[in-house]
Amino acid sequence: MTTPPTSPRLDGVLLRPARAGDDADLIRLAALEGAPPLAGPALVAEENGAIVAALCLSSGRAAADPFAPSLHLVDLLRHHAARRQAPPFVARGRRLLPRLALRADLGFFGAKRSW
Repeated sequence: MTTPPTSPRLDGVLLRPARAGDDADLIRLAALEGAPPLAGPALVAEENGAIVAALCLSSGRAAADPFAPSLHLVDLLRHHAARRQAPPFVARGRRLLPRLALRADLGFFGAKRSW
């Protein structure tokens, strides 16, 4: 019998915008990867109170702790950032209502007009 693959745990994970007090952690993450620090607004992933991954919203560049399982957190940050930038959802039925009202007004639904 084989055990099913375990999915990454998300208990204790918090996604939030980076704050001014996070600069030291963002510099630490970039240094662990040997990359320059992230510049501009960023989202961070905290796991049990420690920042383990960050995503720059202007460049899309990510920095993560290579010594902690954090790849799934970078994916989660990218997904969250894409959802934040996506246009709001408009239900299809709401777009149809003005057209249906116009058709009714023009007599498409059996209404007789006397011009």
